[in-house]
Amino acid sequence: QQQQQQQQQQQQQHPLVLIAGGGPAGLLLSILLDKIGVDSVVIERASEPDEWSSKSYTLVLGQNGKASLAEAGCLEAATEAGIERRFVYFYDASSGDVKAMPKQVSGLGFTRPLLVQVLEKVALECPRVTVKRGAGVSHVTKKDKFSLEVALEDGSVVSASHVIGADGKWSNVRESFPELSTQFTMQTCPCFGVHMNLSTVPVSFKSDGTYVIKPSSPDCKFYIIASPRPETDQGLSISMVCYDQTLEKYPWLAPPADMKIGDYGKGGWEDEYSALPGTVTAEESLSDNLMKLFEDELPAFYNAIKDDDIFQTARINRRVTWLKMNAEGTSYSTQDGMVALIGDAAHAMTAAMGEGCNTAMGSAVKLADSIKAVMQQNGEEQCSLNTMSDAFIQYGCSRPAEVKPVQEGSAARNMGPK
Repeated sequence: QQQQQQQQQQQQQHPLVLIAGGGPAGLLLSILLDKIGVDSVVIERASEPDEWSSKSYTLVLGQNGKASLAEAGCLEAATEAGIERRFVYFYDASSGDVKAMPKQVSGLGFTRPLLVQVLEKVALECPRVTVKRGAGVSHVTKKDKFSLEVALEDGSVVSASHVIGADGKWSNVRESFPELSTQFTMQTCPCFGVHMNLSTVPVSFKSDGTYVIKPSSPDCKFYIIASPRPETDQGLSISMVCYDQTLEKYPWLAPPADMKIGDYGKGGWEDEYSALPGTVTAEESLSDNLMKLFEDELPAFYNAIKDDDIFQTARINRRVTWLKMNAEGTSYSTQDGMVALIGDAAHAMTAAMGEGCNTAMGSAVKLADSIKAVMQQNGEEQCSLNTMSDAFIQYGCSRPAEVKPVQEGSAARNMGPK
């Protein structure tokens, strides 16, 4: 009888969900939970959306990403802020000739900070969402059933009935639970990027597409992706995609040492995959070498972007890593259904296919859909604690099989030119 009373009490109590990570996936999920009637608190390490750099790499939301925004009622606001991407432009590095390839479905271009700003504005207007910035989650401990103790990096502790790890590839939430962390292995690809920013968009470049530029010599073993940024001070984001073979000709491009799990956060902005902060400039030798490389191998592109400052913004990123599932039957939730992972915390992937953010937001929608489905099965108008746990388990078991092919396909493209 006492056990029945406890079960009835749990049915009557309602969950408080802590979301670790205020990136696109975490914020989107908080908005979706609000629509379901669930309270959530978003905990984010960065004090501002663009704490490291407002001029980071660009990302493009395709059909799936836009569908996720529509599900949360955010598509209109996002469309107003982003840039429509209707083409891929192939730019001849020697002649400057351009061939346009229309996309089957147009995308929306953003920098990551801009997309975060759009979603955070919507989230802050939701009555059941609280966003706290300035200290990330350092560790999560289970105290009892529906009782999780969440330690923050500033030394404070908060409690929640359920926790969602949306805290990125090096997730502290995932690492807090061996039953989650042991399901994955971080894989390193023989590929890395060099990022630069041009403060203006060249006159000949259009904002409705992404430019692909290959060097004149096939021996160079790299290519360039250039994307106009959608901010009001619009400029050009330039990513030089390199491989270990690239180093045979250009050893001065050697990337930093690979990150180890547990070290993330110790290096400040240097741990981020983005541009240099505005207060930092590249080493003189790197900027000089890049200038000569562009002048020799990408002459038309060099003349289009020639700027005294662009090569001083260069930053060599670490080799590309992704989170590989160790075996079939991987789950994105704990067995008790109190903790679940979304986004890079669950399925970090390489950028080769441009599906990381699309898939992360898709996982947020899938988890919200699971909650709604279990609520309907149980005949609930308001989500109970048990229902939330059952939904976490349902999502955790079903989502990996949908994501795995995307991860593996993307990683295969980062193994180097044949």
